[in-house]
Amino acid sequence: MFETTLRDADASWILGALDALVESGDRLASAHGGFERWSGRERGRALRALDRLAGSLATVRAGLLVAERAAHTSVRPGDRDFEAARARATRTGLGQARREVQQADTLVALPAVAQGVRDGDVPLPHVDALARVTAHAGDEARAALTSPETQQRLVGLARRQTVKEFTASVARVVAEHEPAAVERGVAAQRRERFFIMSQQPEGTFLRGRLDHAAAEALRVAIAGVGMAPDEERDKRQADADALVALAERATAGMAGVRRRTRDPNGLPLPDPGQDVADARVSGVANRPSVSLIVPAETFVELRDAQRRRETGEEATIRPVPPALLENGMPVAMSQLARVLCDCELGRIVMSAEGLPLDVGRTQRLYSGAQRRAVIVRDRACAWNGCDVPAAYCEVHHIRWWDRDLGRTSVENGVLLCGHHHTTVHALGLAIRRLGGPVRYEFTRRDGRVVSVPPGGDRDAAAPRGAGSTATRLAGAERPGRGSPDPGAPGQRTPDPRVPEQRTPDPRAPEQRTPDPRAPEQRTPDPGVLDVA
Repeated sequence: MFETTLRDADASWILGALDALVESGDRLASAHGGFERWSGRERGRALRALDRLAGSLATVRAGLLVAERAAHTSVRPGDRDFEAARARATRTGLGQARREVQQADTLVALPAVAQGVRDGDVPLPHVDALARVTAHAGDEARAALTSPETQQRLVGLARRQTVKEFTASVARVVAEHEPAAVERGVAAQRRERFFIMSQQPEGTFLRGRLDHAAAEALRVAIAGVGMAPDEERDKRQADADALVALAERATAGMAGVRRRTRDPNGLPLPDPGQDVADARVSGVANRPSVSLIVPAETFVELRDAQRRRETGEEATIRPVPPALLENGMPVAMSQLARVLCDCELGRIVMSAEGLPLDVGRTQRLYSGAQRRAVIVRDRACAWNGCDVPAAYCEVHHIRWWDRDLGRTSVENGVLLCGHHHTTVHALGLAIRRLGGPVRYEFTRRDGRVVSVPPGGDRDAAAPRGAGSTATRLAGAERPGRGSPDPGAPGQRTPDPRVPEQRTPDPRAPEQRTPDPRAPEQRTPDPGVLDVA
């Protein structure tokens, strides 16, 4: 949290004022009643006064809590820390005590926000939201939040936003000044993810926790089923029915759902029935379409950071506006890289006021036919030792689409489950397809192997030289061995503002002049379905 400082206050005057306030409160409590006979204006005025009083008292309590924690006079033997001592004194529980102390730290560290609380502009739930979001922020974000300009910005946001909207706005402010804080937050959310089904006599109870992006995917999927409340069910019941419908759809004869049996070397055993099912697969990835808002400078910085990492330079993300979910929550750069690997990409030109002015083209990266071909070849997640079925996998560009300008082709595709797709983008892994039975090798930029087929080391699994059946993709060549791949990451650094000049593909049926109004024109791939 923040480093906090306190100004001197006269104890006798504060204690006297508090005693008088308690006495006044007792008189107010004893005189209550008959409020139903008041006018609406009178009740509203009284409620606003009580809200302001609660805010003022919270700022006083904040200073006392911070000072008491520093003095350590209330901690007794057996108390783990000050929060535990506070929970014992108030009998409200450790969770409430921690929230109270976090709120106190925030109010003391942000005096302009505290003044907003006293003025009635910043509700206390907004302060709690601010404390939760900034609890894991780093030094850069905290320094930015404590600046007078940012504090006034926060007060202005709290004055006109709901607590949910304010939470997303604070998260964006943190992400703008410290992208690494978003990455840490997403990593913490993923570490804490869980899902439990508990069978009880009265029914089966579901309980779980997801990161924001995964939860948004589930929300969109449930909404996409189209179960709406009606005379026989409310919103909660409709959502429960939609979740069951998704499960039934996923298991109703869908190709790729059944796990394949593997031999001791990790290769799938013959399964003619599943081969036929895979050949009939629709080719559509079975995951919902989650919309992201990605500023142009954020897209450019993501690509540049990935290229810097490939060339051994400092890959720290520079401060840029974060990509956002539809609900306004920021998305980590690693999540954005994964989404850009297989998505629809559209261009929207915004005005200075944030209003859409022009909408560009949208292009589907992998068509159904291409996905079917990748599924028939890879069968399941290509990560060695992972047997997640094809129906639950995504097609990853081995040469990344955004970083390496990789082609959307079957040759450049590999099937990965969501977890290992995230791993590949988070670590910037290179992938090499091996000859013979299709298997893959995953390596870091420095050549260290992360995942290798069962029973093989790097040299055995990746033969080189004449007669080698290995196919090298994505610049997985270890530095210093073999000739450099001119198409590998880090071999070129085009200016993203300049239209790309590429050698025409002789396989392409037509070479078109790039449309300057479109976001990017690539050399047509005969296997790509072009969606206008």
